[in-house]
Amino acid sequence: MERIVENHQDYFFDIENAKTYLTDAKNASKARFSNFLSSLKKLDIKGKYLEIGSGPGIITQLIATQHPDVEIIANDISPEMIKLAQLDLAENLKSRIKYMTGDACDIDSIKDLGEFDLIYSTFTLHHWDNAELAIKNLHSMLKDNGLLYIHDLKRVRWLYYIKSQTGFFNSIRAAYRPNEIKAMLNRIGIKNFKIRTIFPFFMQSILIRN
Repeated sequence: MERIVENHQDYFFDIENAKTYLTDAKNASKARFSNFLSSLKKLDIKGKYLEIGSGPGIITQLIATQHPDVEIIANDISPEMIKLAQLDLAENLKSRIKYMTGDACDIDSIKDLGEFDLIYSTFTLHHWDNAELAIKNLHSMLKDNGLLYIHDLKRVRWLYYIKSQTGFFNSIRAAYRPNEIKAMLNRIGIKNFKIRTIFPFFMQSILIRN
């Protein structure tokens, strides 16, 4: 069950594709993010947030609404996604959300953003060119006792071999298994982490404390 690399960079850098993604993501947002939003609400983390892979900003706005006292820097590698997110940003959230381009795999593009109480990323781990390097970079930007929270798909045998080339199944094939993530974290030297499998068992959350 070898991991198959998925590449969406050309897709996300095209404005029309970005608009299509925005529409599709809005329609699926409740089911897609419900577990993550519920878990984040229970954690009740105050302060400054960094979102990695914000796309058109759907989850950004949901989190800002759910946590009215936080400020969020939302970061994405695609300038087109950032433009779309800025256009779609609700007026009442503009003072607390700032969108910026950057790449978690390139520390020089994000290091000047500062340090954060929470860094989170949803459904982007399997897209990163170098996931191990990205995690190392993001971990270095946490405040004392800060949390890096990664929510993503998990490669599972019973879905991996379904003969479908849809985006969902290709993402499953590109996703990491928990043992692969543990190996990455061990190589980085990170010890304080939890990896949780989430129903319906092809999703997982990685919680890393500084």
